[in-house]
Amino acid sequence: MFLAAEKWRRSLTQVALVAMTGSAASVLLELSNRHTVTELLGWSMRAPLEATCNAMFAVLLAWAALALTGRVLVSLLLSVTVLALLGGLHATKLQILGKPLFPWDLVLQYREALALFPQMTASVWGRLGTLAGVLVIVGMFWAARRDRSPLPWAVRGTLGCVVLLSCWTIFPRVDKALGRVGIHHTRWQQSESYRTNGLLLGIALNANTAVVNAPEDYGATSVEAAVGELPQATAPASDERPTVIVVMSESFFDATRLPKVKFLDDPIPNVRRLQAQHTSGTLFPPVFGGGTANTEFEVLTGHSMRFLPEGSVPYQQYLHRKHPSLASLYAAQGYETVAVHTFHRWFWERDQVYRHLGFQKFVGLEDMPRPTLAGSYPSDSMLTTQLIQQFEARTRPLFLFGISMEAHGPYQADRYAKQTIRFESQLDPAARAQLVTYLEASHHADRELGALVQYFSRVKTPVFIVFFGDHLPSLPRVFEQTGAIGSLKQLSLEQRAFLHQVPLLIWSNTLTEPKKLPAMGTSFLGPVILETTGTPGSRYTEFLTEVRRSLPVMLPGLVRDPDGKLSADPPDELKSLERAWWTLEYDQLFGAQYLGRDKS
Repeated sequence: MFLAAEKWRRSLTQVALVAMTGSAASVLLELSNRHTVTELLGWSMRAPLEATCNAMFAVLLAWAALALTGRVLVSLLLSVTVLALLGGLHATKLQILGKPLFPWDLVLQYREALALFPQMTASVWGRLGTLAGVLVIVGMFWAARRDRSPLPWAVRGTLGCVVLLSCWTIFPRVDKALGRVGIHHTRWQQSESYRTNGLLLGIALNANTAVVNAPEDYGATSVEAAVGELPQATAPASDERPTVIVVMSESFFDATRLPKVKFLDDPIPNVRRLQAQHTSGTLFPPVFGGGTANTEFEVLTGHSMRFLPEGSVPYQQYLHRKHPSLASLYAAQGYETVAVHTFHRWFWERDQVYRHLGFQKFVGLEDMPRPTLAGSYPSDSMLTTQLIQQFEARTRPLFLFGISMEAHGPYQADRYAKQTIRFESQLDPAARAQLVTYLEASHHADRELGALVQYFSRVKTPVFIVFFGDHLPSLPRVFEQTGAIGSLKQLSLEQRAFLHQVPLLIWSNTLTEPKKLPAMGTSFLGPVILETTGTPGSRYTEFLTEVRRSLPVMLPGLVRDPDGKLSADPPDELKSLERAWWTLEYDQLFGAQYLGRDKS
């Protein structure tokens, strides 16, 4: 009896020790959200309830590890490593993208992270992180072999039940449960929400926000009311249907927009020349520094990321069934629809999503013989070759959607053997080296556009090439040191607009007058392509054309009206139009797809 009591007393002491260590680790974890210890202490005093919740979540994690392993040192190493990993990922994402770490980043994007792992670990910090991970794994094996007195199964079972019961009580209704005690989730301003609530609490509050609720009174009637009485799309005027090639160029933007940088060479001479001779404009993608799939989602579907949870990836979370898109509209007109990407087919789950969107063929890196690298990634010249090959192999009118990869970050120094683009600036050596690498990559993309245009200039049948960047590159040090922005953590509307502008070019081998398109979000590019190429659209694309006249740019946290005025939200008189758009987007993405049904 005495021995049993003594064993339980020792076990409870170990449980308490693990809880104290986990709580202390949660405090250190918050340094990834704060700049200094002083700021950390200030937050703890201003928000004691939020700090306590973060500590509680860390304790639950440590107890879960203890229940699983039964060994104190192993559970501490495991839980502290997980917390350190979360803190490191959060701090890195804040530095590179200015956005916090979301729970779906961990669940959905692990394959993408593994694919980019060789480039991410090329830096000193990357190598140190890898070494630390190896040491932790070795340490856990050593601790497991050394500790030969695991906790009794009764204690581990009790502890596991406590953890499971706590999670079952809190997480399914975390917003409501914590809202009752004064903890609030600011969904529309996630970075501030994380700074107020802490990292672990911020992740917990977002755990169930991937569930998207239907608009009020959603149904067939509300869908018809939202779309209004728009005319049906008419057939094209000519039987000769053009080849349509859309090229989404990785991280492509006009670097000459950077203040305090004097360029001695133009990094994108072909784009600049062709924009002066053909249809051109400025696009506003929904993402910055990464998230190519979300720009692609807007272009192909016409939907807006503004209506979806911040940080979500529709390709991975929502697109699990047949869905109307630019590809399916061209396929309905007898086109062969082909997507080409010079990276892995599974990246962003494109191999599955493209089938849902109506692409009949997808050519990925695995399908390309003898891949060639330019720096760290497959070269843009590979994409040029593949696009030409697909054109030459066509058996009917062709819609091609190509995505490059060469200019993907991170932009390590000396990725390229020589510096082609000369410039003068006051950047520090690290920032300058990153900019040198990026400029070389963007110059290669510009060169390949020139090669595409040169080839298709000799083609006798009509061809349209649509070229644009998916987002700006992740160069926060460059943007901050040139004064383009102050800090990614606090952006004015003007600075946010700077980070969301990429050049657009629509080239054709038919003689046309130069045309300047008004600035617009990527959601509206699809209808513009359809109109430009004389291809029938749908009731939804006709609706988007109407929206573009009043709300040409509708990004998460940024609205730009036709006169260029910036705001965070549309004016009150246009809120009904915004609601109508969300109703139609919900219908196609999550609902019964009433809009696509025959009204008869």
